[in-house]
Amino acid sequence: MANVLVGRRVVQSKQLPVGTAACFQVADGELIQIIDMNGGQVAALVAWTGEERLSTPVTMSANASIVLTKGDKLFGNNKTELLELVEDTVGRHDLLTGTIPTPTPTSSVQTVIPSNQEALKSAAVDAPDTDVSNPVNFFKHVIIKSKGELEGKESFSERNDTVVLVALTDCTVVIGNQYNERRPGVTAGKTATEKDGVVLIRIYA
Repeated sequence: MANVLVGRRVVQSKQLPVGTAACFQVADGELIQIIDMNGGQVAALVAWTGEERLSTPVTMSANASIVLTKGDKLFGNNKTELLELVEDTVGRHDLLTGTIPTPTPTSSVQTVIPSNQEALKSAAVDAPDTDVSNPVNFFKHVIIKSKGELEGKESFSERNDTVVLVALTDCTVVIGNQYNERRPGVTAGKTATEKDGVVLIRIYA
């Protein structure tokens, strides 16, 4: 797997438990490897170059597809090429759904459902802004139903599945290990039988 990593060396590495995120400074030509250590996780990625932010709508338009495949590029809102997908063992990722803030509890006994937005925003403090509402969701499986509804399905990602991206310019990249969702954009509370999965991030020079 990942011949693109041959001859490279790891310069940054971080394990992300569920509900956490981290920020990485990535130089032009460096590689970002995202590994689903346990299977079934979702890794959300947001990126900036200067003041320009990664845009999923521009990425879909530029690639003429709602599906990311090996060789596709991720674009900024001014159509700058930020990243390219160079290795992918899963083949199913999500460009359609964004993050939703944690709702305010309506009573003192209501369980607060965690938001996937909070960790991404916290990790983006060193980024040009903290707008993380439209990430690329690696390993997330979302389908469009007959009347246009979005439905979240079980991820195809299995233990040690991975994607590798190459930076096409100097980037600030925020990656988060997302909570499970009961429907696209709305997280679900963890059940007693669910195990916390880990996402491993490695940056190669």
